[in-house]
Amino acid sequence: MLITALLILYLSGGEGLKFNNYFGNGMVLEKNVPNKIWGYGTVTQEQVSFSCIFTDQTKSFRSYTPKQVAENVWEVVTDPQPEWTRCVIEVTGEDELKLKDVLYGDVWICSGQSNMEMNMKDIFNATEEIAYSFIYGDGIRYTIVEKQTNPEATDNLDLQMMHPWAPADDSEALATMSALCFLTARRMYYTLQIPIGLIASSFSGTPIEAWTSQATLDSCGVPQHIDDSNPWWSNSNLWNGMINPLKRVSVKGFLWYQGEFNANYNRDLYDCIFPAMINDWRTQFNENSFTAPHAPFGFVQIAMRRANETSNGYPVIRWHQTMNVGYVPNSKMHDVFMSTALDTFDPKEGYPGNIHPRNKQLAAERLAIAGLNVAYWMTEFPTKGPFPIMPIVANSGGIEIEYDIDFDFNKDAEISGFFFCELSDPDACDSGDSADNWVEIPKGDVVLLNSRLLKLNMWRFENWETGSIAYLWRETPVLETLGLPIYSADEFRLPAAPWKASFEMATEELDDYGKLHLKWQMRT
Repeated sequence: MLITALLILYLSGGEGLKFNNYFGNGMVLEKNVPNKIWGYGTVTQEQVSFSCIFTDQTKSFRSYTPKQVAENVWEVVTDPQPEWTRCVIEVTGEDELKLKDVLYGDVWICSGQSNMEMNMKDIFNATEEIAYSFIYGDGIRYTIVEKQTNPEATDNLDLQMMHPWAPADDSEALATMSALCFLTARRMYYTLQIPIGLIASSFSGTPIEAWTSQATLDSCGVPQHIDDSNPWWSNSNLWNGMINPLKRVSVKGFLWYQGEFNANYNRDLYDCIFPAMINDWRTQFNENSFTAPHAPFGFVQIAMRRANETSNGYPVIRWHQTMNVGYVPNSKMHDVFMSTALDTFDPKEGYPGNIHPRNKQLAAERLAIAGLNVAYWMTEFPTKGPFPIMPIVANSGGIEIEYDIDFDFNKDAEISGFFFCELSDPDACDSGDSADNWVEIPKGDVVLLNSRLLKLNMWRFENWETGSIAYLWRETPVLETLGLPIYSADEFRLPAAPWKASFEMATEELDDYGKLHLKWQMRT
């Protein structure tokens, strides 16, 4: 349902005070920072009181005087509270309003297109997963924003909510909640044991441009785009309608799953738009709430879709999601974490190109593991799987690739995982829409030397020293779940993520046996 800004503003008016629709019984407020509570109407002698109980069963009472911040808009800024604090919020005076069972914890906004929107009732083992989630009681709570576009960023927009705040033990409500969002939170909660509030605000089949302010798009050279027939494809319309109205909410961070649409739309601008959007969201929330200026941002590298497909849109988008580094966080993308889910192919009957893999459990597990490190500084959890250390040594007709951690190599995987392109510029290898420039290196030519070292025998390729190599450079690298060639050898079993590189000769040296070694530096 699409609701115009004028209608929403009209619904917000009228006599008497009301809360913004986002606020509801059972909601979660961000712990340990101030929070803004706001609504509509004109305040006179009203007071906003917080009656709270802490984990040690002590109680507190605090009263605030709301301020008129705009015509027909009032607001209060409340004091910080620790996790697990439970409060009743009451507005008293000429008008009386009440929010019951408000809980303090960490609040995450979950956004993107259909793989974020995909709900719990549509994943593998849905009935069992929903039933199991009952044990999380009210420790995980969530609300769902109604799909809505807006041609302008109206800060006082009264969001329409598809579902009010509900707890994990409400199985009927949970069936409609974003699976990736909820399962990520569930895994984090298992370790953290602090309440988590989730705001699902996603829209299927949408480009990143719709979620990004036009000023940010301008910085990446993206021209204005308006689609009257499909307003959810118009630049900034979803930012205006579904994210900007939330920017006064203090949040812990953001979770994102999007990119499929852009595999064939402004693909080569994604490495500018995505990090710019992240920075803009952080800035907007920090300036309008008490969200940290570098709030953690997690995303899922877009998964696979069609078997045996050689278009290069998906591989390039995955690369751009890391700002062409291959992993996050990195020097270009601080406080960002990701999940690699290229081994969750879903052969759902009737969907030979299933764009919505039902195995959201695996994607969420990996996102939560990285998030526990980046967002909660728990360094015992890794942020990524194995990644090459540079320089790479080339000798005896092959390339030796050393990884930064121990890994397990599956020599019986469906593919070797490695690809060669005869062009020296890896981006030139991806010119056009086809990945055919990338030729798979046969499995028998990839040899495990030790727990951190692989050798690629390159004798089949002429002039290989001046070419480029890549890893997992296919839309759907493998069909088997957990069937990729390289995973970390630790308990977390994170997969090695896609990367590509060309090589420039850096030095020549002789080893102890007088054999010439060429050392090559990665140039991305």
